[in-house]
Amino acid sequence: MKKYLPYLKLLFTRSQKITIDAIPNGSIIDIGGGGEGIIAQIGKNNVTVIDKHQGEIDEAKSKSPTSKWVLADATSLEYESGYFDNATAFFSGMYMSIETFEKVCEEVYRVLKNGGEFWIWDAEISENAGLFIIRLSVTLPNGKKIRTAYGSKIMKRSVTEIKQKLLNVKFQVEVIENQEKWFFLKAVKIS
Repeated sequence: MKKYLPYLKLLFTRSQKITIDAIPNGSIIDIGGGGEGIIAQIGKNNVTVIDKHQGEIDEAKSKSPTSKWVLADATSLEYESGYFDNATAFFSGMYMSIETFEKVCEEVYRVLKNGGEFWIWDAEISENAGLFIIRLSVTLPNGKKIRTAYGSKIMKRSVTEIKQKLLNVKFQVEVIENQEKWFFLKAVKIS
């Protein structure tokens, strides 16, 4: 075990507090929303959750049984162009390479209606690590508190990179809120 220690760097964050006052109105495609199913718990039957891991869907499904749960790869969505009003991604980008994230943005852009919003909450990872773990205390609009953690082997990630990928796809970035170890970003499809 000692011979591996120099190669494994574990970055833990203090518990980060997030209060979600609202999510977008209308139909929502939630990218990587399995596990805790945060967005599905808020939006219920307005939310279609996309996750490529059946175990993540199984874990979250009971928390919002009226949401639609779809096993799929978000880089190739089987929905027609302009199908959804809005999109969300709650700490799912940190599990994707930056190139994969851009492909996901292209698909989200395609399946959104004109004027549709893409709301992204994600981790700011300031240095390369063997494993990055962010602990969250999330307060939903109904006051319910959820304590969870997300961990990833993905290297550095910044809001600047995410913003650039959205701009590459022709989203207009309207809101960026930087917190200590995470950020919220809102982009709009303008054609």
